[in-house]
Amino acid sequence: MIKACIFDLDGTLLNTLTTIRYYVNQTIGELGLSPISTEECCSFIGLGARHLIHSTLKSKGIDDAALTESTLKAYNARYDADTLYLTEPYDGIVEMIDELLSSGIRLAVLSNKPDPTTTDIVSKFFPGSFTVVHGGRPGVPLKPDPTALLSTIDELGVSPDEVMYIGDTGVDVLTGKNAAVCKTVGVSWGYRPTGELSECGADVIIDHPKDIVSEARKV
Repeated sequence: MIKACIFDLDGTLLNTLTTIRYYVNQTIGELGLSPISTEECCSFIGLGARHLIHSTLKSKGIDDAALTESTLKAYNARYDADTLYLTEPYDGIVEMIDELLSSGIRLAVLSNKPDPTTTDIVSKFFPGSFTVVHGGRPGVPLKPDPTALLSTIDELGVSPDEVMYIGDTGVDVLTGKNAAVCKTVGVSWGYRPTGELSECGADVIIDHPKDIVSEARKV
């Protein structure tokens, strides 16, 4: 029986792609660099903000640790100044959350986005809906390492075999598999092709948020 659903954030609950690309391009524009494309941004997302900035600079022929750190700091500052800008939930997400809550299922968010940004965004878009919300935190390995997911499961007071983990990237699928949760669900509306989700071993790939409720009720 599924007692808890744990969600990725970017590309799963919220469409943040335009936001992320906007702040990245603002930041690197100050360095005199040309913008990254939507396709490039999609390929850089998933392993945290540091990876995003490192990959962005590398795509411009720059591999400098100090510059990566300073650019990351500037990017995070821009993002945190207005976390809601250009961001919106995908169609059907709010209704799906309400239905899961009415069924007594506990909800959490686990993202590789920096923790302060993650908690701020979730509190503003989904106030009171999620029992546990975590982003990337110092000293805690990022997904697909299962440490953060297993800790979140403990905080929810359930066991891995009572959990469904939902995300839009291969990183998310591998995270669920590494934590041995009951079911790992890939969503087709996010930032990665469904082939990546299948290759990483998603138990099921869904096309609409309402299907998350159906999957939670199947077990």
